[in-house]
Amino acid sequence: MSAIFAVVDRLREALDYHLERHAILASNVANVDTPGFQPLDLVREQSAPTEIGPALQAARTSPAHLGAGDRPENAGVQIVDDRTVVAGADGNAVSLEREMAKIAANDLRYEGAAQIVSRRLALLRYAASDASGG
Repeated sequence: MSAIFAVVDRLREALDYHLERHAILASNVANVDTPGFQPLDLVREQSAPTEIGPALQAARTSPAHLGAGDRPENAGVQIVDDRTVVAGADGNAVSLEREMAKIAANDLRYEGAAQIVSRRLALLRYAASDASGG
């Protein structure tokens, strides 16, 4: 029985990852005018191509941060500095266009995973109803 729900569980993990990544990217956008701010991103460890995604592991980058990394279901994901953009004169390295593009791509992935979860649960509901339509 657990194999039936394994795919749904992996999809839940993918939804959690994209939700947490959205929060980090939104934080980057909110700090677009903060001097010295370095944008962050959430990255997953590479997994087997057949996997939908590993569980999440947010790393605590400062002792002042909340304990998001303490959750055991977050294994395999790290919050990293996004050093792909050169900082401006004030030391801020946030590119609004780049962050908005990352948010849009992340949203598409989240919506895709949500649709797959919905369809998978509909199939399970159909199977549980003994395919009688009720």
